[in-house]
Amino acid sequence: MTYNELFTEALRLFDEGNLPAAEDRLRQITEASPDNPDVLNMLGLIAQGKGLHEEACSYFAAAVRNGKENAGYYYNLAFSQKALQKYNEALRNYTKVLSLAPDVRETYDEIAQIYENLGDLATARNYWDRAISLAPDYAEAMINRANSYRFDNVEYAFEQLTDLAEKYPNNVLVWYDLCWIAYNKQDYESAFQYIEKAEKISSDYDSIQLIKGLIYEAKGQINEARAAFAQAESLNGNNLQAKFHLANILSRQEDYNEAEIRYKKLAEITPNEFAIHNNYAEMMYRQKRLAEALEEYRKAVIINPQSAEVCNNIGLILKDMGEYEEALGLFFNALKLDETQTAISLNISECLILLSRNDEKKALDIANNWVKSYPDSLFARHIQATMKGDNLVDNKVYTEKLFDNFADNYELVMQNLEYTTPLAIRRIIGNYQGRIVDLGCGSGLVGEALKALSNYIIGVDISSQMLKKAKAKQVYQELIKSDICDFLRLRSDYDIIIAADVLVYFGDLAEFINLCRGKRLIFSLEIDNDIPQYQVQKNGRFKHNSDYINKMLHDNGFSCITMHDEILRYENGSAVNGIIFEAF
Repeated sequence: MTYNELFTEALRLFDEGNLPAAEDRLRQITEASPDNPDVLNMLGLIAQGKGLHEEACSYFAAAVRNGKENAGYYYNLAFSQKALQKYNEALRNYTKVLSLAPDVRETYDEIAQIYENLGDLATARNYWDRAISLAPDYAEAMINRANSYRFDNVEYAFEQLTDLAEKYPNNVLVWYDLCWIAYNKQDYESAFQYIEKAEKISSDYDSIQLIKGLIYEAKGQINEARAAFAQAESLNGNNLQAKFHLANILSRQEDYNEAEIRYKKLAEITPNEFAIHNNYAEMMYRQKRLAEALEEYRKAVIINPQSAEVCNNIGLILKDMGEYEEALGLFFNALKLDETQTAISLNISECLILLSRNDEKKALDIANNWVKSYPDSLFARHIQATMKGDNLVDNKVYTEKLFDNFADNYELVMQNLEYTTPLAIRRIIGNYQGRIVDLGCGSGLVGEALKALSNYIIGVDISSQMLKKAKAKQVYQELIKSDICDFLRLRSDYDIIIAADVLVYFGDLAEFINLCRGKRLIFSLEIDNDIPQYQVQKNGRFKHNSDYINKMLHDNGFSCITMHDEILRYENGSAVNGIIFEAF
């Protein structure tokens, strides 16, 4: 086959999408003519089609060197440089294209997109205007220009794109851009409607399947998200975002072997991608592979030393290893980087409690310094008070933040502590037929234990995240976000009040018991009869004197009181003894 025949055949195969066969024909030509610019350009386009833009740039640059000045070669080179975010180089080559072919509208659109990426929206819009002046019906330029307003006037962007969708209803890009605006506004239903319209026009875009996956993921439809990401990957094997999100889903679904293969492959392709190392490390941490997770987190922190998340996560590993002082150093560094993250303050509090078991003075000194550095931190002041043994007033904000952050791991932690209070309450209450209020319902463990066809259960909790977990169990007829005393002041349409493992966060129970008058009351407490009334412990929970509780119940009209001795849970291998009070 002659050179011309091979090249013609390669062009035909390329147009049909058969890139491997086209590449084979082109390489046959390069054996005899390695510097042919048309062949080098075609090889660059094939590499570009595979997403291998570094390789594509080398071919296009060679075509530019070996051929006459050709606007197409410069355009293709600039396109791959833009994909690699080499914006200055891309601009130089697009400018060269304009000098050779000033009437190519796509060049102005590409230059505009670069300036948009650089944050120079005024210049970007100027180039889109020039593209539109060359071709007044250039839909893509009009859509890109309208979409650029998402940065400085998102409502205007939405309005303009909606108008363009009416004018160009068969344009994929306009529906795709509308989808992203809706997705970023967390309007997932509208986002899905827009992307379905884009998909009906053209179903073979991997970017469409990627955003579908993100929408499904945001809606909690994880299996559907997994399928969409897999479809995006099948359409474009070089779609790294699809691969990354698939790895994350596999990790969350505990398909650890497959997830690990994917994380490792991604790290080979993009070794300096922070999120890959961070998420891979997180997976290993959940598998209790602490040393390996620590190594991977350290790779992540080299890439982004300003990440509060990584500092916090390394601290968690060191805490689990018993290296409390080193862990605290990392937690405080994370707090310095991001003071808004409640979880960091809670980790400091927990680590100080653990340290205090070995060295009370050192833990208190660190707590004092924390208060000195962050005098407005309710977490710092709370842990300082507990370590000093000061009785605290009810801190609703602290409790809400504590359990919002505890929600995801709550049931696993309680399982590890052999928490049996819900089952003990079930034994006491039996198969009750009536209306029950579960105060401090948390993730719904008591509701699960008590649910029967003949009862009506109201769950009350101060933590919105806990209530989400409880809602998923579908055992409550009502779920209400409220402080428990605030709820008792407003509602009385129930027969039994249950407070399991919630009053340990209160010292003085006078107001609570008074608000429960006239109802059957069941609640659990940790007991220490060597204290006068109640005393906060170093873990921030209160212990109460059972005589104090009995007296208060009698004073508020409860005449029939039963105390059920129970082991409420196990902590550090030791039983935590308590009483479940039942009062009428």
